[in-house]
Amino acid sequence: MGGGEVRIMETRPRGSKRRTRQGLTVAFIAGLISSVGLAACSSSTSSANPFAGKTPGQVLALSKAALLAKGSVHVVEDANFSGTTQHIVSDAGTSQGKQVITSSTGNLTILLVSAQMAFIQGDSTYFEQTFNLPQDEATKYAGQWIAVPSSSSSYAPLVTFLTVSSVMTGETPSAPLRLTKPTTIDGKSVVGVSGGLGQYEPSGFHGTQVLYISAVAPYLPVSVVYHETNGNGKTITATDHVSDYGESVSVTTPANSIPISSIPGAS
Repeated sequence: MGGGEVRIMETRPRGSKRRTRQGLTVAFIAGLISSVGLAACSSSTSSANPFAGKTPGQVLALSKAALLAKGSVHVVEDANFSGTTQHIVSDAGTSQGKQVITSSTGNLTILLVSAQMAFIQGDSTYFEQTFNLPQDEATKYAGQWIAVPSSSSSYAPLVTFLTVSSVMTGETPSAPLRLTKPTTIDGKSVVGVSGGLGQYEPSGFHGTQVLYISAVAPYLPVSVVYHETNGNGKTITATDHVSDYGESVSVTTPANSIPISSIPGAS
């Protein structure tokens, strides 16, 4: 998910407090689709599937290369955890990005200005939830831009999913992988690569993740669907919609900000 992702919900934290989607790795799984699986597909399905005869890893490699070549992408995610909802809009470029999180448990905007600096702006609920601040203290920081340098322990979890490379990493399910039958999502013909949760999902969470890839060249990602269960057995569902490949992503430094080190308990 995508994204992603200072997840405010306890559901799908993107990083140490949410996901730690870091690095640029894609699961390349060798092996051919089993003959049983091929036999189950009709000849009409096979002819409509440009990935017939390819392994899931090869399909992922095609999609990864296509997305990286675009250089930027727009991702919208909706997640639900036992009635707690979260809506995340991300615009990720090669080195800059912006993410707006709207949640029933707090709201947050994240700006990735460079590899050395990010900025956040949250409401009082966000500061209460994330930094365990009392309400009056949290209100002091609400609406202010907070500067988060790369040296801060908060930086990596915040900027995860804010570059196009980390988006692809986060969207990639883990092995074992399989290809799904062709279907239609957002009006596009797609084939899914299904597997376990990707590398950004927090430890203790279990479930499945399906990356749906366009069946039309250049085979860009279209959607990601997550079904997860946490250690308490509660279910989380989330769906990412991917679009606007190659969009312009430009982020500027806020005019006024305070350092994150000024927040009690932050570093």
